[in-house]
Amino acid sequence: MEERLAFIKLYVKRLKENPDEVFRQQVKLVNSFLASARDFPLSRKDYLRMKGELREGN
Repeated sequence: MEERLAFIKLYVKRLKENPDEVFRQQVKLVNSFLASARDFPLSRKDYLRMKGELREGN
């Protein structure tokens, strides 16, 4: 989890340091990821259960 947060902080720093034109393609990619996540046919709970990562009590 700490590694993910460090990556996010680094990415945000780069976004702030560069003009929008530099990251236009990345914005399109991230937006497509978000759209795919919204359209994913399984709920979060079902997905975690399928992967065997659902903790008891959830």
